[in-house]
Amino acid sequence: MPKRSKKDLRQFALLSQLPQEVITDQPRITLIGDQEIVVENHKGLISYEDALVKVNTNISPLAIEGDKLVIERMDSETIIIRGRIKSVKYFFEPAQGRSD
Repeated sequence: MPKRSKKDLRQFALLSQLPQEVITDQPRITLIGDQEIVVENHKGLISYEDALVKVNTNISPLAIEGDKLVIERMDSETIIIRGRIKSVKYFFEPAQGRSD
């Protein structure tokens, strides 16, 4: 089966009326106020502290910074984190063994 481009997959999602993240396997991030974040289509937990949670996604790792962060629920598709959320950002870690 030929590999489809991201553009083709996005167009298919629009035509099929399916959510884009379902077709492209991208994360869906829902922020509820500053107290809860839901990350769907994640690829696992990288690290967990009460002030910083790192979640792996297909795009890049996701850093969630805040106070008193607690993982409320986690399964193979969804992570729910509660606490006072201060920032949510993608970050790119430098490649191991390289000095650019």
